Amino acid sequence: MSSSPECYADFLERMGHSVRVIDGRYWFNTARGVYTCFPFHQDVDAHTLPLKEILGRDGLVARYGCPIDQGVDSFRILCDESDYGFSSLRSRTRTQVRRGLEACQVEQVDFADLGRQAIPLNADTLVRQGRKVPDNLESYWTQYFREAGRTPGAESWAAFVDGDMAAYLISFMIEDVSNLLILRSSLSHLKSYPNNALVFEFLSRRMQSDDCSQVVYGYESIQEGLGSLDQFKTGMGFRRAPTGQRVELSRWVAPFMNRITIPAASRVLNRLGSGENNAKLRGILSWYQQQPRLADTELCRAA
Repeated sequence: MSSSPECYADFLERMGHSVRVIDGRYWFNTARGVYTCFPFHQDVDAHTLPLKEILGRDGLVARYGCPIDQGVDSFRILCDESDYGFSSLRSRTRTQVRRGLEACQVEQVDFADLGRQAIPLNADTLVRQGRKVPDNLESYWTQYFREAGRTPGAESWAAFVDGDMAAYLISFMIEDVSNLLILRSSLSHLKSYPNNALVFEFLSRRMQSDDCSQVVYGYESIQEGLGSLDQFKTGMGFRRAPTGQRVELSRWVAPFMNRITIPAASRVLNRLGSGENNAKLRGILSWYQQQPRLADTELCRAA
């Protein structure tokens, strides 16, 4: 099932993202003006970062994993236990998984099944997390499921309670690494622990397969206040693998960011509210201020 990075890049482009291949690494915009890179399990050497090429004309921020001494102390969340099972779980989580497996039927599903049943779960998850449900939710996820179904290395799994889809996940294999990118669940079935049952069955199957060396569940979030999500992941047997994270700013922004302007900008964002975009911007400013400084001559072809 191993798949090349080109397959995921093609998926992103079909979803409307800008993708750039620079020095053999793929960069894409996760939001307007913000670029990150994949494969997600690989670090980037900040000293040789071709920032100008990465950001192009539309980019303002590049965010990436790097060696620990080059960035803010951080971590990837991953599972690489070949013998993953109940012994990998925290004691409280074992009870939740057992209850989930008793109440749920977990199986691999077609992306067409997600198109028919999973869209309401995306809205439920946003509501549970206190986030706004966008007007284009249905059209976006209809397209997402359709394009993921055309992508080599993409797979979808779901947990069902009495025939109702209670949770689903989507992962993309890039090389020999499974990247768990989407996990959504229904508000009405949370007491049946469908997320626990689903992730446990998925990890058990993936870590037993010969073509998968690890499952990566993303980086530490740049937003504050998301510790409960990390606790769920580590309770399920993922571990925090130490790494660094850095953010670089374009030449249009960097000259205006210093020890005086960054705190002032953060205060303005605080007054504007606690929305997701503001939280991410505060995180970018905070990390930019904390991370080690690289000499201008060390940032190759810098913007």
